[in-house]
Amino acid sequence: MVHCPLCNQPMDGIDPDEYGGYADIYICGVCQIEQAIFWDSGERVVLEKHEDDQE
Repeated sequence: MVHCPLCNQPMDGIDPDEYGGYADIYICGVCQIEQAIFWDSGERVVLEKHEDDQE
């Protein structure tokens, strides 16, 4: 099971086709942080969504 790097809660999987199937993507229901895991290299990339306030 994958845990959030910020709050250590379990993360939910996201449909891999949403990101082209290159990595497993998970989202934290508490922090709304997304984490991409590339299993071949072991690299983990944390993504944070920002709302764009510009009109």
